[in-house]
Amino acid sequence: MQRRIGWLLATIIGIVAIIVVLVLYRSNEQPTRVRTMAEVNLKHNKQPFAKKGSDDGKYEPTKKDLANKNFVQTGQIKKVGQYQITENGLVQKWVDSKKVNQTITNGTLDYKIEQINVIKNTARTQNALVSARHTLNDRNISDKFTTLVINYRVTNNNAVTAITPGITAVKYPGSTTMSALSGIYNDGQLNTAGVVPYSTVVTTTTVLVPKKDVANLKSLNVQFATVKDSAGNEIEKPSAVNTITF
Repeated sequence: MQRRIGWLLATIIGIVAIIVVLVLYRSNEQPTRVRTMAEVNLKHNKQPFAKKGSDDGKYEPTKKDLANKNFVQTGQIKKVGQYQITENGLVQKWVDSKKVNQTITNGTLDYKIEQINVIKNTARTQNALVSARHTLNDRNISDKFTTLVINYRVTNNNAVTAITPGITAVKYPGSTTMSALSGIYNDGQLNTAGVVPYSTVVTTTTVLVPKKDVANLKSLNVQFATVKDSAGNEIEKPSAVNTITF
């Protein structure tokens, strides 16, 4: 009886040993697959503000936009309440219009400010946000921000062509100042073609509005930039700071 039990135990131990050997052999032939660092750290890189399916290329308006009577798909917005969308996905809605009739004279140049439009901007894509930050040279712009579009005429009363960037500084009632270095975007026409002698050019300047000043837009302090001729000689120094009320 004891001999049978001994044989049985020996047989069981032998079978277990064979199983262990087979498992170890199979493990050496087909090692367990471990995820790579790239797989472990894989993250979805979809742009946070992008419309689904439009990460690359031109941004397309939604069906809701196309059905909205205030959406202007082509051309320029012409009245308060309308909005348009840039090719990279920036929504620009005209929310207010302030009529101005004020002329600022700086030597031989007259700047007649006629209208200031308030624009609400919403970046629907990351490309739109990056573009806005680049254009206004402000890395802190969020996906929703407000700008002013200052419409004015420049008359050159000089015998030489006047070259100038346009507006160089804007100060808000809340003491925040925007400059050509950050917060101001001038139409490039004045700084390239300029204003030929005894003529008038219609132009615009876009200015970022700090959030704290959006609700209190009643006046602006504006300064116009240095004026040069086509050879780079200074014609007029920067203008005095003038207050525009509306």
